[in-house]
Amino acid sequence: MTDFPKLNRIKADDESMEKIHVAARKGQTDEVRRLIETGVSPTIQNRFGCTALHLACKFGCVDTAQYLASVGEVHSSWHGQKPLHLAVMANKMDLVTALVDGAKERGQTPESLLNECDEREVNEIGSHVKHCKGQTALHWCVGLGPEYLPMIKLLVQLGASPTAKDKADETPLMRAMEFRCREALEAMMENVPNKNSLRLDYADKQGNSHLHWAILTNCEDIAIRFVELGIDVNMEDNEHTVPLYLCVRAAMVPLMKELVNRSDVFLIQTCPFHNGTTVQPDRIAWLDFVPADADAAKQEVIQLLQEKLDEVTRSLNAGADGAGKRKKKAAPAVKRMKLAPSAPVRYRSRSRTRSSNVAK
Repeated sequence: MTDFPKLNRIKADDESMEKIHVAARKGQTDEVRRLIETGVSPTIQNRFGCTALHLACKFGCVDTAQYLASVGEVHSSWHGQKPLHLAVMANKMDLVTALVDGAKERGQTPESLLNECDEREVNEIGSHVKHCKGQTALHWCVGLGPEYLPMIKLLVQLGASPTAKDKADETPLMRAMEFRCREALEAMMENVPNKNSLRLDYADKQGNSHLHWAILTNCEDIAIRFVELGIDVNMEDNEHTVPLYLCVRAAMVPLMKELVNRSDVFLIQTCPFHNGTTVQPDRIAWLDFVPADADAAKQEVIQLLQEKLDEVTRSLNAGADGAGKRKKKAAPAVKRMKLAPSAPVRYRSRSRTRSSNVAK
């Protein structure tokens, strides 16, 4: 396929771009407004993807940023960052509010703005080692430390979702559990306007739900909270592992009491830790964080699983016995039809005589 040559930029466009970019960087809102009224595009960008809105956010020009956000939607990234991400990374709460207000004036929903991923590929987030190819502003805040807790609260209150996915299908809640950022997790859970809006059923690329994450990161109390919020306890990961199996391996007794009565009976039957009737402790590979001296907890989760297995077995056996008894019952006798007194009576001998005559 022939590649068409790229058209050279018109000099006038370059001059207009330079003027509006300089005005935005200096926070000269009136000059930016005048240039736009004369026909300069508010979203004109340089060869790096930078727009006037990027510069207003970079240099903390709140009024200019709000005006630019209200007159043009910016989709481009400047060195991988969107305007909102620049404002959040700078920890400028007034600037974030201005961007949201500007988007509302233009008719854009705050959720679509706040839950958009950047395009920046990194190997570190704050002090945490993490490879990521794109994440929301809320993902960033979780990893940037305690000084970003007020920003987390603001973003969630404005419409940022704690269960929005990054480009690896991981959510800010998952990130908080991974980084052991309990304060960030609490800030998100406590400030979300409607807890029913949390998509706790979302799973990462390995199929791990939020409940899987809570168990694997040793956050038992968070796991119980997810269960109380109605998360599907029967979700399987890509290896067909359900939270119940992980809970056994984690020796989490309180959570086990919740899951063992909520999990599907089929999952109890197919659990890999028993031989069909008896739980085999040697089949359980305890997770790394389980203390070596946690024998009491290990024994209790085994007992809870055994009791549930016995209950399921008894129930199935009772059902099988009942079905067998029903089959053994004699079939009810067929009642002969009672003919009316006026109905003609046919004798068998007559029928046979007639049929033999027809045959002849």
